[in-house]
Amino acid sequence: MHKSHKGGAGVALRLERALHAGKFKPGDRLPSERDLAKRWGHSRTVVREGIAMLVAKGSLSRRHGSGTFVNSLELQRGVEIWRDVTAQDDHIQEDLIEFRHMLECRSAELAAKRYDDADRHRLEHAGTEVERAWEGTDTAEQLRTDAALHHAIAQATHNPVFAVLMQSLHQVLLEHMRLTHAGLEFQSKLTRDVQHQHRKLVSAILARDTVAARAAASAHLDYVRVRLNHLPPTSA
Repeated sequence: MHKSHKGGAGVALRLERALHAGKFKPGDRLPSERDLAKRWGHSRTVVREGIAMLVAKGSLSRRHGSGTFVNSLELQRGVEIWRDVTAQDDHIQEDLIEFRHMLECRSAELAAKRYDDADRHRLEHAGTEVERAWEGTDTAEQLRTDAALHHAIAQATHNPVFAVLMQSLHQVLLEHMRLTHAGLEFQSKLTRDVQHQHRKLVSAILARDTVAARAAASAHLDYVRVRLNHLPPTSA
């Protein structure tokens, strides 16, 4: 186990050097794990560990069915800032949800007001994908589609600051979200509630109902706060 971890760290370092040297540029897709393992003389498990380290660091992102991509410099810097903040915060779980409440409620409100035809397509697709994922049993896919939906909403605000903040924040929250979802029973009342909340949020945005969109985002995050993260209600 220790040897494998050391090998993973070595792969991560090698990848970082390649990124800094410009061999892989922002937006590029990395070669497959199989190709990197063959090229560098490691097992695919070790290569996967090295990639995972850089995903956690914010340098790379995995896209289900598409591969691993180099993040934009803006996203990488955003993730670094979030990590600096979270490392110094003893109440980070509650504080992050409080911040998400502000960011995502306002994003939903602005998206309902500003979305265009391209945004509508993205929102409808993201809504369908997250609905499909929450009907299944693949936790990683549920997390990916959940984050993709909220990013599509942020993009529809037509304020790039919202999009960068949302994407970098979800990158940092990924591990926390995995832990939050770990105890969920598939096709339980909780998962059905989350499905309904996502559906209601997308519907309100596409109806251009800013009040309902903000209320749907708020209700969803209040639910996440209390039922999934076991924190006291905001009114407490």
